[in-house]
Order: sequence, then structure tokens, then C-alpha cells
Amino acid sequence: MHTTNKYFAIGAAILLLAVTLMMSFGAVGLALSETLSSFMAPTATPPPGDPIPLKPVTGLTSLNATVNIGVNGLINGERAQGDLQAVVTTNDQKQSKVTVTGSLLGEIAAQVGGSVVGLFTPSSVDIYKVPEGTYIVVNSFVPVCVKPKPKSTDSLDDFSPQGLLSMLTSSDVARGKFVGDETLNGAPVKHYVINGEAFLAAAKKSSNPKLKSFGEALWSAEDADLFVDAKGGFPVAFSGAYSGEYEPLKFEGDFTVQTQITGVNQNTPVNLPKSCNNPITP
Repeated sequence: MHTTNKYFAIGAAILLLAVTLMMSFGAVGLALSETLSSFMAPTATPPPGDPIPLKPVTGLTSLNATVNIGVNGLINGERAQGDLQAVVTTNDQKQSKVTVTGSLLGEIAAQVGGSVVGLFTPSSVDIYKVPEGTYIVVNSFVPVCVKPKPKSTDSLDDFSPQGLLSMLTSSDVARGKFVGDETLNGAPVKHYVINGEAFLAAAKKSSNPKLKSFGEALWSAEDADLFVDAKGGFPVAFSGAYSGEYEPLKFEGDFTVQTQITGVNQNTPVNLPKSCNNPITP
């Protein structure tokens, strides 16, 4: 009986020792596994480039600028290849004038101005925004002024220099490599290159709804050139190339965006032409 109890006590001790060792080795193994995992886990890679110090163009009371958009793809499902150029003037009285030219002018004018504008073959189109409303002047054989339906020209805000520069140089995506100090139109500027892949990834995660929508509609983005006013710190020129969809033009395919501010705080007057005294209303 004593012998049985003795063997039972020895067996229990061995079992307890085995359990203790298993738990110890398990804890050590877990700790070792966690340590190895921490060494082997990939570290988060910061986006290429450094943050670009910028002041928003919305801080400018008035500006003169140009915009050029070139496309090769489809507009409203129809084959399209060409460009649009816009010369923009804004002032501090909530007035603006945009003169649009280019091979795609007819299609875009009809899209913005409606069927009435689509009846004409314009050489250029002037878009006026004044406190009284929006007016479109179709410059053909005889200038024709049309007052479009409210909000039908809202998409043009995305096509404006302010809209483009505010979106494409948002703090969410304004990271790049400093190239050097240069001169643009006689003014000192700082030249940066924005990495296309980093721009695309950041745009898709942006808290800015327009920028996020723009990024999600893109298939790819090439490296872009950004020029910043050396004294004022605001963007003065941008040039980029993309593939994907561009909602303001109802376009999909390859497109380029170039915009440049040619004058600031000049407060150029904007006056409606006489043809808008009795505009056509669709």
C-alpha cells in the first residue's frame, strides 16, 4: 500500500513537472514567436517625397490664369481626341470670365450650355459668372448670349484653375521631390516633382470628397511637375498626365492637365457684353 502511494506521488510529481515545462516552453515559444514576428513584420513605408509647403490659391482675391486639357479617349461614349484651352479672369467682386477655345469646344459647349448652344459652331465661348447669374456667349458669325439653367455649369468649377490647383495640390497629395529654384514668366519659383503612384494612392484615401472621387476614377497617374511661387508660397503652375475617367468632361481615356497662374491680385474688371441684355433662355 505504501509502495502504491509512493508510485502515485512520483507519477503526480512527474505529471505536474511535465505540465509546468509545457506551459513554460509554450510561453517562451509565444514570446519568441512574437519577437520574431516583430522583426519580420514589414514596416510602414512613408509615401515618396517630402511634404510640399503650400498656401492655398483660395487666399488670392483675384487672378488671371490659363488651363489646357488634352484628351484621347471617349466623351459620352464617342471617340474624342483633341484639347480645350481656357483663359480665366476673376476679381474680388464675385465676377469671372472664362474664354474657351480648342478642337473639343463644340462638344463641351453643347454639354454645358444645352441644345441651344449645340446648334452653333463656335470659334470660342465666353462663360461669365456674375452676381446676377451665369451667361454663355457663343462667338460664331453673330455672338449669341445664352443664360443656362441653374447649376448646369457647376461642373466648370472643377475645370477652373482654382478648382484644379486646390484639388491637385491638396495637402493630402502635395508630397514631392524638390528639383530646384527656377524662373517662370520672370518670377522666381520652386520646382517640385510629385510621384504619380504616391499621388494616386493618397488621392484614393483623401478626406477631400472631390479629390477622392478623382483618384478612384483614375487607372494610373504619371509624375507631375509643380511650380510654387518663391515669395507667396502658392502654386502657380501644374502639369500632369493621367489615365481613367474625368467627370467634368464626361471623359474616359488618357488626358493631360496643365494650368498656370499668369497674374494675381490685378482685379481685372469683368463686364457682360451687350448681347447678354436679352439672353436666350433654354
